[in-house]
Amino acid sequence: MEESFVLQLSNRKFKDFYLCFCGHSKCDKLHSFGPAVRASYIIHYVLSGKGYYYVNGKKYTLVKNHGFLIEPNITTFYQSDANDPWTYVWIGFSGPMAHEYLYEIGLNNNDLIFKNDNSDEIKDLIFKMLKHNEANLKEEFYLQGLLYQFFSLLIMNSSISNQCIINEITTKNIYVRKAIKFVKNNYSKGIMVNDIAKHLCVSRSYLYILFNNTLGISPKDYLSNFKITKASELLKLTDYSIEEIANSCGYKNPEVFSAIFKTKFELTPTKYRAAHRKEIKERLEMESGALNFL
Repeated sequence: MEESFVLQLSNRKFKDFYLCFCGHSKCDKLHSFGPAVRASYIIHYVLSGKGYYYVNGKKYTLVKNHGFLIEPNITTFYQSDANDPWTYVWIGFSGPMAHEYLYEIGLNNNDLIFKNDNSDEIKDLIFKMLKHNEANLKEEFYLQGLLYQFFSLLIMNSSISNQCIINEITTKNIYVRKAIKFVKNNYSKGIMVNDIAKHLCVSRSYLYILFNNTLGISPKDYLSNFKITKASELLKLTDYSIEEIANSCGYKNPEVFSAIFKTKFELTPTKYRAAHRKEIKERLEMESGALNFL
């Protein structure tokens, strides 16, 4: 569980670089998210406590004043500590220029972790974003300015380093990383576990051992979670039809997709989309009142 405030945007005037959402969360012990695939870039910044970020067969330990980057279409998992759960803010953004701007400040797929001592400024900036949640042109320009200011804060007093890595790459998790890349590039084709094993030239049983030892999950469950999580993101962020989403996530039969989705989320895809949009609307209305007291 987590106590959180969230701002999510759908109408965007800016196209090259724009804010998608932001938020603040105070997590319970061992609260986790994932394994999941996100549609946009997301930066989390730790205000207090401790947690762990898993990506590409690596584990990062993060504490106060540390942050981590999540890249689009990359499977990630993160979890708060059992004894000192973290509190963090996050900001999601996208656009053709996002990758270039991240590269210029030193964040990329080789350097996902950073340390920045501007914790008060970063927290205040995110809360300013959360307060300005009205859908009008004035607010959109204001939020765009805050997005650039956030990147300015990242440049100040930041150090990009891989010193937080706990486990180095081994032969086993190189296989897992190759498997993850294969899933990412081919999930829409309706691949099965046997296809992953064949691609790696290993047996299905050995593939199971690799995944279970490295990620704590079977390759079958990993593949299913990847596709269903991708589908849930598309339901929340796009207006594609259920059939289009099913096809794009490797399900050729929309009825089979709907049944699997309902088993995972206890809602049909249509009801999930409606419930999520209703929840976002109610949350924003609640937060608008709550943030007036900040």
